[in-house]
Amino acid sequence: MKSGINRLLASIALALSSSVMAQTIALQNVNLIDVEALSVNKAQTIIIEDDKIKQIVPANSRRFADDVIKIDLAGKYVIPGLIDTHVHHATSPDDSDNDEITRTRLRQLLQGGVTSVRDMGGDTRALSSLKRRADNDIIQSPDIYYSVIIGGKAFFSDPRTVASAKGEIPGAVDWMRAVDEHSDFDAIMLRSKGLGATGIKIYANVPGAMVAKLSQAAKNHDLKVWSHAFIGPATPLEAVNGGVETISHAADFAAQVIENFYDMRRKNVALTEQQKSDAKQLEAYQSLIKQMKNKGTILDSTLTVFDKTKASRGEKGLLLNEWGGLFTQLAHQAGVTIAAGTDVTSDRFNTVMPMVHHEMQLLVERAGLTPLEALQAATINGAKVIGIEKQTGSIKAGKTANLVVLNSDPSIKISNSQNIVHVIKNGQFIHLGDNEKLPFVMAREAAGLLFLSGQLGNLPTTMALAGNDISTQMTQAMKNIGFVLQDHNLDFNDVVKCTLMLADIKDWPLANQAYTPFFTKLPARSAFAASGLALGAKVEVECIAAL
Repeated sequence: MKSGINRLLASIALALSSSVMAQTIALQNVNLIDVEALSVNKAQTIIIEDDKIKQIVPANSRRFADDVIKIDLAGKYVIPGLIDTHVHHATSPDDSDNDEITRTRLRQLLQGGVTSVRDMGGDTRALSSLKRRADNDIIQSPDIYYSVIIGGKAFFSDPRTVASAKGEIPGAVDWMRAVDEHSDFDAIMLRSKGLGATGIKIYANVPGAMVAKLSQAAKNHDLKVWSHAFIGPATPLEAVNGGVETISHAADFAAQVIENFYDMRRKNVALTEQQKSDAKQLEAYQSLIKQMKNKGTILDSTLTVFDKTKASRGEKGLLLNEWGGLFTQLAHQAGVTIAAGTDVTSDRFNTVMPMVHHEMQLLVERAGLTPLEALQAATINGAKVIGIEKQTGSIKAGKTANLVVLNSDPSIKISNSQNIVHVIKNGQFIHLGDNEKLPFVMAREAAGLLFLSGQLGNLPTTMALAGNDISTQMTQAMKNIGFVLQDHNLDFNDVVKCTLMLADIKDWPLANQAYTPFFTKLPARSAFAASGLALGAKVEVECIAAL
């Protein structure tokens, strides 16, 4: 049967979080993409200890102890884990992005190389639960950083706010707060921090003078300050001058020139030919671009959402799409920092590959970034948007081991970012689903049951065993079973039968000690000795689960 959130937490929290074993991994002979220096460092070895990058040394420059897991990546390229700086989850957590749908989306993001996301507006009651499970690797998901929405009272008549405030009044809840000149900005920021938010998102119907007050209050309480480029009535320049650190939607720069931009953007009022012409007079944006550069304001361009929706939006869609590329190119040429956000989910367009890969492609093709600059936008620049650049976003000793290993060089062709071999988050190799090179699938459904293929104690997507002892291998094998269960929205409580194949039946007691913590209700089981397990493994585990 399908599993609920409480059962998921109960049955796999211990198994997939606290049972993570201390280990050292050496990624040998890999070509390292330095997104800060915009260079490719050939033939390096990255040493990972637990969840951190401990050291980076030239390949073959040192020998490793026998207990170090050594993985040869000759001919491969490694980039930092990707960051999508503009996603929306839990906007309607009881409907179109309920917990099961959202977990599937998050899992596909991670499997596609995205290790961190910035959520730009949703129900924080749901987001905080997802964030907790992601932080503790209970679910396969990027790390989640989210905002609270702040706007003028008029904005909260928007029907989208009703679903995110379900049970409460939009504009009167801490994650969607209506403000005016009489609001207690410090109290709003304290309550935002209490919700676990990383920043505030100034959305709409806020004047320029109030932007400055909100920005200062947020910074006083160590919250990041994010907004749309066009807030209305505040212009893009007023948002930048008001202290916003990252502005979203390059297409909205046109609001600097078009006076009735709100009517065009939200009410579909047609522009005159003169307004269309005026919007393309690039000298009109120089003060905005110059001030963004001077103040270090980051541009979250979101080219993808306008590219993917241009046809359905008619003339407005075509204009916004054209403006987005034009203004992003203008900002890039002036030295403004560009980040890669998408503002759209992949499944909306019938694909599982994260849209941030498409965003990087557009940054190269339409905004003039080099492939390395596009990677920079989707890694270290994204980390700067969120404020986590000291922990992640580039490959350096001391940073969290969030990495993506590629078959081909992305500095030559940005689409090579999609040719993924391994994803590593918090030092752990991520299960990526079926491998077409293997003569079997991970699981098949039949007669109301899910039949899982046998799992060894190898690190997912590798031929490397997690350790030499039965306890380590057994724990990893069970974690691998758990990953396959998650792919089918099941958990260990849905398992009805397991079979253990042990290279040495004398390991039976220790195997049991590692096996049983994964269950709150033990399934039926068989165990027998089997010689010649693949990879010289000490154990293989095969399970059947009820759908």
